[in-house]
Amino acid sequence: MYSSPTYEHLVDKLNTKYMDSLLSRNPGLLETAFRLHQSGEIPPNTYLLDLDAHRKNARLMVDAAAKHDVTLYFMSKQVNRNPLICKAVLAEGFTGMVAVEMQCVRSLHRYGIKISHVGHLVQIPVNDIDYVLSAEPDVWTVYSFENARAISDKIRKTGRTQDLLVQPIGKGDLFFDSMSGGIPESEIVQTVKKINSLPGVRVVGTTSFPCMLYDIAAHEVRPIPNFMTAVRTAEQLEKELGIEITQINTPGNNHTTTMKTVAENGGTHAEPGSGMLGGNTAHTFHEEPELPAFVYVTEVSHLLGDKVYAHGGGMAFPGGGWGLLPDGTLWEGGNNIGMDALVGRDLASGRSTRLRSVLSSADPFNYNLPLALAGKTAQVGDTVAYGFITPQVFVSRGWNAVVEGISENNPRLLGVYDQGGHLVDSKGRPLGEKAAEEILEKV
Repeated sequence: MYSSPTYEHLVDKLNTKYMDSLLSRNPGLLETAFRLHQSGEIPPNTYLLDLDAHRKNARLMVDAAAKHDVTLYFMSKQVNRNPLICKAVLAEGFTGMVAVEMQCVRSLHRYGIKISHVGHLVQIPVNDIDYVLSAEPDVWTVYSFENARAISDKIRKTGRTQDLLVQPIGKGDLFFDSMSGGIPESEIVQTVKKINSLPGVRVVGTTSFPCMLYDIAAHEVRPIPNFMTAVRTAEQLEKELGIEITQINTPGNNHTTTMKTVAENGGTHAEPGSGMLGGNTAHTFHEEPELPAFVYVTEVSHLLGDKVYAHGGGMAFPGGGWGLLPDGTLWEGGNNIGMDALVGRDLASGRSTRLRSVLSSADPFNYNLPLALAGKTAQVGDTVAYGFITPQVFVSRGWNAVVEGISENNPRLLGVYDQGGHLVDSKGRPLGEKAAEEILEKV
């Protein structure tokens, strides 16, 4: 994690504010979570996703993007690429999906969900290139000439041409260590010239990540140097090589109110992810248009001393936000991530038993999740409903389930999915592709 004890006081309430937002703006999701867990319809360690809220949030973003001529791809890893959520988002006007790694490609393509962007943030393995080509992505990000050549070697036999994006690296750009890659800005023109000499591939634009961050001190999402590097090098490629630039893709903190910022600074494409869940850092500092659209549901396992322990598994990445600290450095989560949970048999009892949890980001196991009782009471089997920002279900051991009809006060559970994206029954057994597709057709 990227954190700083100096500024911890500025960010230590972000997760609890998401719970505040859930209680005030989408209590129906919490009511449904308690009911579905207590009835046994969803197991402990489940991310419950509100399909209605996702639809509304997608419409808000699409409308804002259209006003500013921005194209939207959905970063679906946060919801473990759930096919019901993805299909609904596409139906509201998103162009396609981002497949951030090979697992994303397979999860999405097997359900026939349109994939628009691959190769960013993870390059496609050489032996998987043929499969990815069969998915016909709109654009494919490459980090080097060698990566582009590997695609060219595979695609030349098809007679097709694959559009590529490149990630330039400028002085002062900010990258997370595990998300680094690209071409130094000083080498970009020569490298792209070589790439465009290859058969079957052509560079049509640039990208980077992150391009925008929430500035903790200024309380606003703003472009960072990566954004300017992507725009600057795109203009350079257009001028010096005569390339028709069709895309400057600027992911990071994309949601409804940032579409204007994307367009004003030269971006053409955005990739909302946590924003679709109402869970970007900005959502906790001030009210944004998007509704909170998920809750993590588990149950009390046991009590010991002054603590309650809930069944874990879903907190491999327990949220906590990310942004830019006042000293200009990257911030993500923290060493001790605080959040609240509602504990009880229904929402009424959960409201009165709101317990504080502090999780160590250094603990990857999260077998049991500790909560401080602080004089309150809880029982084995009670529902535990957590709220936090920037969830990443795809890296957790959590189930995910989709509910529809909350906005109409008629919630219906559509399905429960395992970590691999398979629709499962109450015993966790895969129901098969046919059953999954039948549910998908009804959405």
